[in-house]
Amino acid sequence: MNQQLLTVVLALAVVLSGVPLASAAENQVIGRPDLSLSVPDNRVVPGETKTLNVSIVNDGVVVRGGPERFTTRVTTARAVRLDIADVPGLDVETDEVAVGQVPEGVVGPAPIELTVPEGVPPGTYRLPVDLSYTYTGIVTYDEQDPDDNPEFDDRSVTRRVTIPVVVEDRARFRVVDVTTGVQIGGGGSMVASVRNVGTDPAREASVRLTSGNGDLTFGGAATAESFVGEWLPGETKQVTFPVDVDDGAERRDYTVTGAVTYTDTDGLVQVSNELRASVRPLAEQSFSLSNVESSLRVNWEGTVTGRVTNEGPAPITDAVVVFQPASPNFDASETEYAIPDLAPGDSAEFAFDVEVSSAADPGSRQLGFVVEYDTEDDDARTSDALAARIDVAPERDPFTVDATEATVTAGGSGRLTLTVTNAEDETLSDISAKLFVDDPISSDDDEAFIGELGPGESTEITFEVGAGGSTFAKDYPVSVDFEYDRADGTTQVSDTFRLPVTVEERSGGGLPFGLVVGIGAVIVVGAAVVVVWRR
Repeated sequence: MNQQLLTVVLALAVVLSGVPLASAAENQVIGRPDLSLSVPDNRVVPGETKTLNVSIVNDGVVVRGGPERFTTRVTTARAVRLDIADVPGLDVETDEVAVGQVPEGVVGPAPIELTVPEGVPPGTYRLPVDLSYTYTGIVTYDEQDPDDNPEFDDRSVTRRVTIPVVVEDRARFRVVDVTTGVQIGGGGSMVASVRNVGTDPAREASVRLTSGNGDLTFGGAATAESFVGEWLPGETKQVTFPVDVDDGAERRDYTVTGAVTYTDTDGLVQVSNELRASVRPLAEQSFSLSNVESSLRVNWEGTVTGRVTNEGPAPITDAVVVFQPASPNFDASETEYAIPDLAPGDSAEFAFDVEVSSAADPGSRQLGFVVEYDTEDDDARTSDALAARIDVAPERDPFTVDATEATVTAGGSGRLTLTVTNAEDETLSDISAKLFVDDPISSDDDEAFIGELGPGESTEITFEVGAGGSTFAKDYPVSVDFEYDRADGTTQVSDTFRLPVTVEERSGGGLPFGLVVGIGAVIVVGAAVVVVWRR
């Protein structure tokens, strides 16, 4: 019995040897903080970066109590710091977190960011954390006057704890590719290739995507959803969405985000990790004009020809070039010209017959065109306006007319012979000439006919004309015009050509007409003088 008592006394002496003993007039408060770490949400999935919000819990321990301020001091951890170590399989992005002072209770959260790489096996991982802090273990004070220079026994502690991180076994998804043939200003479809990169299958899955920019919409809406159904781990699904791109949109990458809603293996509806991808529309379809030429002139129908090139980026089908005259003085019999399907870089010729009115002015003019076409998705589109500058020549008569024989004697008749030349670039046919005369010139033979005249070809036509016997000798005007058929079958009437017919005096068989008139005038005046003299 004595031996056992001696053992207890010795043990108590050893314990008390580490604690400073207070004198009779002193007292002590003894305690320590008791820190632990708590993570409310420690579940992660491969392929994501997550922030663990760590709470520091302090269950302070008081061995010997005393004044409250000293009790609070011995249970408070100061300069608390978390040093996070690496754990195999996880990428820890946070090295250190300074927490500061931790009294009794809960302080936090202290953020620890980590990334779970793709392919990490599901399971529980232990994240090592070195928890360092200082505290006051003993406060020695004067019982009669506690504020009289109390003594503080400060200590430093570093100990390692672990935070459990659970990598869950679930379906996860990632966009691996996005393709679209939609051009700026157009619409069509977008195909997103989405892969189940998780370890569990998904049932009744649907993919939802959202565009954050109004220039790119899903059929006019910001969000679109497409049903997929059963989705096995490692399987890639092609999900199609309607897409429209605004006319004024820039050609750049547009961000789309979304998620997969599915039913898991426990029959619970889940929403996946965020999907994120970008889509870049094709450039707006463009065309160019080249070799635009014309044979237009005032008051005449000519031809406008040219070449249109598909500058891409996509092929076109069922295309027509549309002529858009900017002035009512230009009138095309047909305003559309069909061209073949064109791949990017291909070209096609076009031609329009255009009539220029007599009210038009000659000179340089700008003509407008557009290309109407179908896209690869059979959507009808119209290009931007295409402009071309051409020259309109002054009005030109279809014929030149020269009088090669145009002399007649007063009181007689003669031939009016005209040389008619085709001034056009085409053959003219069924040419009917009509002569117009005024007194003193007359004609009983005022029509002539030319069967056909090729470009630049000439021929002669003849009319019988006469002049009255009292006609003075000089030039008198006559007119002639032509009704004719063009090569396209249209019938036109030319302007009127004015030509001189020369009247000469009669020679022999009497006095000249002028002399006769002069003698007659003298006789009349003489008779008048005689009458006056007699009176």
